[in-house]
Amino acid sequence: MKARWPYAAVIAVFLALVAARWDARTGFTSLLHFSEGYAARRIAPLRDLPLATMPAGNGYDGQFYAQLAVAPGLRDPGLATALDAPAYRARRILPAWTAWLLGLGRPWLVVNVFALLNVGCWLALAWLLPRWLPGKDLRSFAAWACCLLGLGCLDSVRLSLTDLPASLLLAVGICAIETGRRRSAVLAFAGAALTKETSLLACGVFGDSTARPSPWRNALVCTATAAVPLVLWSFYVGSVFGFSTGLGEGNFDWPGLAWTRHLRECGRSLLAGDFDGRYSFGLLAALSLAWQAVWIWRHPEPRNPWWRIGAVYALLLPLLGDGVWHGYWAALRAMLPLTLAYTLLIRNERRFWLLLLPGHATLPHALWRFLP
Repeated sequence: MKARWPYAAVIAVFLALVAARWDARTGFTSLLHFSEGYAARRIAPLRDLPLATMPAGNGYDGQFYAQLAVAPGLRDPGLATALDAPAYRARRILPAWTAWLLGLGRPWLVVNVFALLNVGCWLALAWLLPRWLPGKDLRSFAAWACCLLGLGCLDSVRLSLTDLPASLLLAVGICAIETGRRRSAVLAFAGAALTKETSLLACGVFGDSTARPSPWRNALVCTATAAVPLVLWSFYVGSVFGFSTGLGEGNFDWPGLAWTRHLRECGRSLLAGDFDGRYSFGLLAALSLAWQAVWIWRHPEPRNPWWRIGAVYALLLPLLGDGVWHGYWAALRAMLPLTLAYTLLIRNERRFWLLLLPGHATLPHALWRFLP
């Protein structure tokens, strides 16, 4: 397959589905999932704006990050009550600052920019991925499409979250490492950590055996340097909101316990006749991520930066807690770097097509959830 049109077709369909969410009155704010339940607690600059609001339920996390984008300095007194977990949300500040700058500090423009931030990240990743998927053959296209149309990417766009921006910055960091720009890589990883804290785990990519004078000393120095902005910002956040971890406390558990409970819950529901996607695709998601993790460790490529990132996230997978597995899509978002690494690494495998299917078993549900 030497034509470029399949790539263009995927991008065109993606943009069309995003455009379908535009409303002349509320703009793209439907991507933020504001809820009626939190309407009375919104910060003052947003209360009189025409925001798309869900009439029932509690909405989703994008509504909190968007409010941070309107007041990224954390000096709006309303943030303490407007956010469900102020200290936890505020640590992931880089997307908020980016939207504030691009939106010129104007609340209506800022929230719409924030709603589209993941769209820009998706397009940037679509442009960047062919670096590791050379050629126009069908394998490269399939791997490219599965990376971008997986639930980890599409749900981050659909809900205006931090997972895709953080993964994009990790990919940018890998590009910098491969071209010998280690300082740029540290800067990209520092940005990823300010977007999602677990991105610091990917700094293990600096521990490659070719680094001088010592690979492990190099990894520690680069990791410490990349962590400095997050540490300093976290102290500032703590001085404003306190140092409680808040909502993130259920994100981790002892190895394998939450994963096993999730499998058990899905199995019970399916046996009872409940084939809702939360359980049917939830079962596939747990097995798919486990497959990716095991495959990566069984096929070591320590000189490949993507393998090193995938290997670290494979170790993180069994530590995910009930708070992540409650909606399996959160686990796929959290493990997006693992999925990207797995998909890029299998590109040249002889059994590529047999490996692609179990690694992306939830793709149909990802596409279904992304429909307007």
